[in-house]
Amino acid sequence: MPLDSYSSVVVNSSTIIKPFNCDDEQLKGFLLEKSINYSNELLATTYIFENENETLAYFSIFNDNLRVEDTDFASKNALKRFMSNLVSHPKRHLEYFPAIKLGRLAVSTSLRSQGVGEEIVKIMIGLALKQNEVCACKVITVDAYSNERSLKFYKKMGFTYLTDKVSDDEEDSKPTKPMYLDLTPFLNTEL
Repeated sequence: MPLDSYSSVVVNSSTIIKPFNCDDEQLKGFLLEKSINYSNELLATTYIFENENETLAYFSIFNDNLRVEDTDFASKNALKRFMSNLVSHPKRHLEYFPAIKLGRLAVSTSLRSQGVGEEIVKIMIGLALKQNEVCACKVITVDAYSNERSLKFYKKMGFTYLTDKVSDDEEDSKPTKPMYLDLTPFLNTEL
């Protein structure tokens, strides 16, 4: 479903946010109660897609970094494999990679399973690649909800878990899982 058939708005202090209906009260609450303050305080930029009557979807982004620590990996070989997949010069150990974080992404219950989330991630990839014209951005990060629907969605979009060290039992007890998407494969491609 093309989002370009809806109006898009970048939240600022004069934005009037239209009603939004989604299953997640935290995501709904952020949009309706906090997104303007986050914008005013330079903490997050929120993009809204709406029609005349309601908000249909939104996402919120901010600057981040992907911190890579030896302790995140089961072995030095696992760290080397990770680094060689992420950078062409893995001998030069980098601890931090410049990133944009997807803080929140929500789609109205009326549009769920219609490809809107996928389209939003593609828009975000485009924004991140455009950002490289003025400031480096290597990856998109997200702390994905630890539920099957969210994890399946981000995996489908190409996101990968940061670490392989945590066991499934330990990971299941956490409310979110850190994931990242390397932007390098998207260079010089159309989304």
